[in-house]
Amino acid sequence: MSPTSVPMNVVRQASSCRPPATHILAELPYLPSAVPQARRVLRECLVLTGLPDDTQCTAELLVSELVTNAVKYGRPPVWLLVELRPGLVHASVSDTSTTLPQRREADPDAEGGRGLLVLDALAGSWGAVSVESGKYLWFDLPVIRTA
Repeated sequence: MSPTSVPMNVVRQASSCRPPATHILAELPYLPSAVPQARRVLRECLVLTGLPDDTQCTAELLVSELVTNAVKYGRPPVWLLVELRPGLVHASVSDTSTTLPQRREADPDAEGGRGLLVLDALAGSWGAVSVESGKYLWFDLPVIRTA
């Protein structure tokens, strides 16, 4: 099986409506292919919500940053939780590493190293939490609907 065809386990909360799901939980592969898979999971959750396109795109970017961090610096398994809450999109990514992310200066020519800056700039709020089984990073993205 190729890395891009690794199965992804998706478990929906039993009480979630379909479509769209109000909660979605997915186990992601511990591979770079987890990033596009996470974006697909997020889109599945947001597709019929009527959220503004810019909110959906921002949520995709933020989820990409969290999953990239987990795959690059964490340990498997990697889980993505997306919740649609009144007025916001909440997402969290967990892995079994207990090491919390550290803000660092990225070289101006570097392609990476700015994930926390992206979270600072675009998320309404975000955080990193140590738990007994590892850690999780989360963000809340306010939904601003325009008439």
